[in-house]
Amino acid sequence: MPKISVIIPVFNMKKFVGACLDSVLAQTLTDIEVIVINDGSTDNSLEIIREYQKRDSRIVVIDKNNAGVGAARNDGIRVATGEFLAFMDPDDMYASDEALAHCYEAAIREGVSIAGGRNVLLYEDGTTREEVEKKIGDIVVSANGLTEYKEYQYDYGYLCFIYKRKLIIDNQIFFPLYSRFQDPPFFVKAMIKAERFYALEEPVYLYRQLPGAAKMTPIKTLDCLQGIIDNLQISKENNLVQLHYISAERLNREGSYMALHNLESAEAKKILYKFIQATAMIDVEWLKKEGFVPSDYFLPEVFDYVLSTSVKYERLRKNVFLRTALGIFSRVTKWIKK
Repeated sequence: MPKISVIIPVFNMKKFVGACLDSVLAQTLTDIEVIVINDGSTDNSLEIIREYQKRDSRIVVIDKNNAGVGAARNDGIRVATGEFLAFMDPDDMYASDEALAHCYEAAIREGVSIAGGRNVLLYEDGTTREEVEKKIGDIVVSANGLTEYKEYQYDYGYLCFIYKRKLIIDNQIFFPLYSRFQDPPFFVKAMIKAERFYALEEPVYLYRQLPGAAKMTPIKTLDCLQGIIDNLQISKENNLVQLHYISAERLNREGSYMALHNLESAEAKKILYKFIQATAMIDVEWLKKEGFVPSDYFLPEVFDYVLSTSVKYERLRKNVFLRTALGIFSRVTKWIKK
């Protein structure tokens, strides 16, 4: 049994996948397997991966038709044999050659199912920024050492941790098949089952910030809203009020931003319905009771759009001149058809 299985889904990443694999294979913890899932790439990503596989027997390749990153990661989970699982995106790297070793040593030493460290953002110009703490709304989240998840209650950063495979398999924790926001529900479910984790005081993961990577398509918007709904429900069921607040803020910021950019699309009705469904799941009274102040009662921009659109329609409907013109146009159209 390898100590860690590193799961890497790849779709058209010929520019970065080599550097990613170099980073993984250079780890001082050598007792690992590297599961690379080629998710239907149309560039030469697979050829690059195969070349690495020839040079290192620790690499396992799964070549499949494109089914999305969530399905690819789930395929990796199912074939993994490691004591722990680690997840990596194909354009990212580890922050040091000791990253996996330190995570594994901490997990074994502390007897926890999840251990990890901090994230470093890598920008296009080569500059970096270490995420020592996370902030959303009025909440600042950080963790050091042995930490109870009920004291942490955060939903981002799953790539910075390793997870005991037994925890994931026994509790059937897999990634939902969303095109966006599939990792926070996975991370939250794993953390809830683990109950506690160990946080290293060092960066372990280098997350590349690619310009224009997150396109706000209608499908991604719907999936993002569904992922937020998942976390709102999970937080309520497990009495995690801070997570509920953070999920509501995600809806207020990311969800509303994506929705606003797709309310003119063919999927506008579905997006608006999903948006209202998510909003209805926010327990504002619970948040207020526990001292969490909602931001402007959530999502005013989207509802302002809907209201202003309906007002404009009502004004047009009541416009006598326009109604007369439409009536004439209708009669002329019928006369032409005759």
